[in-house]
Amino acid sequence: MSKKLPQVYTEIMINASKKKVWKALLDFQNYPSWNTFIQKIEGNSDLGGKVDVKIIPPVGLPLEFEGTICRNIPNKTLAWNGYMIAEWLFRPTHIFEIEEKAENQVLFIHREEYEGIIIPFIKFMLPTLVGKGFEVMNQDLKKFVETN
Repeated sequence: MSKKLPQVYTEIMINASKKKVWKALLDFQNYPSWNTFIQKIEGNSDLGGKVDVKIIPPVGLPLEFEGTICRNIPNKTLAWNGYMIAEWLFRPTHIFEIEEKAENQVLFIHREEYEGIIIPFIKFMLPTLVGKGFEVMNQDLKKFVETN
């Protein structure tokens, strides 16, 4: 049995098709126009592709990092691995999941799993530092796809 990784988990119901939500998530170039949490994402969304990401959390300072796409299942899952300083120290996996509930309604799951030796010392801060940003982005995405 595998051990469950520490994570920050958020979700939101969106009244739009899974294809419309997926299209918005993959349109990296357009993120700055609607996404107040992920201000920049550049790169290739294909499996193994590299991405450069800049986030502006509601709490804390802006962060920039590089990631590698580790999951890309069209209209369902997009995820990338990143790390700060060294992979053994802090390695998050950022995950977007889309679950279709009806023809024009999806559950959008926005979560991040954590590995690294520093996690036991910082995991209590992650819901505040990261989770609030996820919730902001979820609302931004909902508003964007439901009104465009």
